[in-house]
Amino acid sequence: MNNNKIKTGLAWLAGLLLASIIIFFISQGATSTSTASASKDSTNLLQMFKSGAGAGRNDTFCALTTGPSNSCLGTPQALCSTDLDMAKIAWKYFENNYNPSTGLYNAADKYPSTTMWDTGSALAATIAARDFDLIDDKTFDERIRAMFKTLNSMELFNKEAPNKVYNTIKGEMVDYRNQPSPDGIGVSALDLARMVSWLNTLGCMHPKYAYPAKKSIERWDMKRLIKDGQMFGFYRDPATKNIVVAQEGRLGYEQYAGKIFRQLGYDQHVAATYNNEFRTSINIYDVPIAYDKRDPRDLGAYNYVVTESYVMDAIENGIDDENRSLLNNIYNVQKHRWEDTGIVTAVSEDNIDQKPYFLYNTIFTAGLPWNTTTDKGVRYDNLKTTSVKAALSLALLYPNDPYSKELAYTVSSAYDPDRGWYSGIYESGGGYNKAITANTNGIVLSMLLYKKYGEFHPMCKKCQREIKADIIPAKTCDVCATQ
Repeated sequence: MNNNKIKTGLAWLAGLLLASIIIFFISQGATSTSTASASKDSTNLLQMFKSGAGAGRNDTFCALTTGPSNSCLGTPQALCSTDLDMAKIAWKYFENNYNPSTGLYNAADKYPSTTMWDTGSALAATIAARDFDLIDDKTFDERIRAMFKTLNSMELFNKEAPNKVYNTIKGEMVDYRNQPSPDGIGVSALDLARMVSWLNTLGCMHPKYAYPAKKSIERWDMKRLIKDGQMFGFYRDPATKNIVVAQEGRLGYEQYAGKIFRQLGYDQHVAATYNNEFRTSINIYDVPIAYDKRDPRDLGAYNYVVTESYVMDAIENGIDDENRSLLNNIYNVQKHRWEDTGIVTAVSEDNIDQKPYFLYNTIFTAGLPWNTTTDKGVRYDNLKTTSVKAALSLALLYPNDPYSKELAYTVSSAYDPDRGWYSGIYESGGGYNKAITANTNGIVLSMLLYKKYGEFHPMCKKCQREIKADIIPAKTCDVCATQ
């Protein structure tokens, strides 16, 4: 009996020991499998954030973080190595002149001041830089979001619209000497139009920014700036300091800006057409050159017939039956001057690297062809320049014309590899005009973006990605003209 109890007890102990051994090995295997699985999951999660590539959840993450398809923009044209080299030179300027505290770029090299016009040019450059892979998504997003933070918090002139000038470090209103101006100096509707144009293209090519762009524009009270089918600007009377409202825009820049505001829904039945009552023309080298007949002695503003406004209208608003012949004439009259004089001609308004520091180098102004003048009408014909932005823009728009090769070749070395493209070359043999600006370099980058995609606003309209700001009930020019 006792022997049987002992045998039973030993058997029970042996079974218990065997069960314990089996449980031990099972638990060790499970722990190992669990640890390996957790490690694998952790590794996969890290990979998702680091590379966004692979299979399984990685593919899902890639799909979630990829922006919407831009196939509606059409098939991009490939840029050649020379195009990209030109873009890199232009982007150098913006690398050197960015202010992270405000998201704003200096309008001129190392000078911490800007306008809405130059901010529009800088935005164009930033969009192009991302598209050309000169900067990555994170850098692009950081700069765009910083810009929006400033646009949505900056002090507005008279609480209506952006001041003409801002300090790019502090984001405060200043005067043209970059001195603080708590009350501001005025508003330019033309400058605002350029900003709107590139906010529209930003929202089109990067739809996640369409809403911030829309809200930035909706901050502005445009009731006094756009009326009667035209644009108006503000300035302070030098004696009384009262705000003066004055019509703004002459043939060329007026139509460039008017079309942009018309797209937002504003009545621009006068400003948005070249065939308005103020247009007349003069023959230069037997080429009819349109100009604005409004008398500067009455309204205090000249009509500067230059390349820039017609080029920007073409690449941003698109070439149509109305502006096609005007643009052709702008090109041909400068080509004829080259054929007649041997001077490679591409004129525009530009900063210069000596007094008076800014000149309008024109095809026609104040009754004179090939007039180089200040905004006060003082002539500086000895400081005529071949404008880099004008030369490269015309060459890109007319690539099959032999004169375009002359234009591009002439200015091809007009840059500092560490600072950007110069503004021009003095016609008289005075060397490079070494002023370096956001506008020149921004136009170079935007022209290359145009080469890749084509006309911006028609492209965005086709994609149904235009900004639709809630500002006024939309009116077309046809509706306005019948009222």
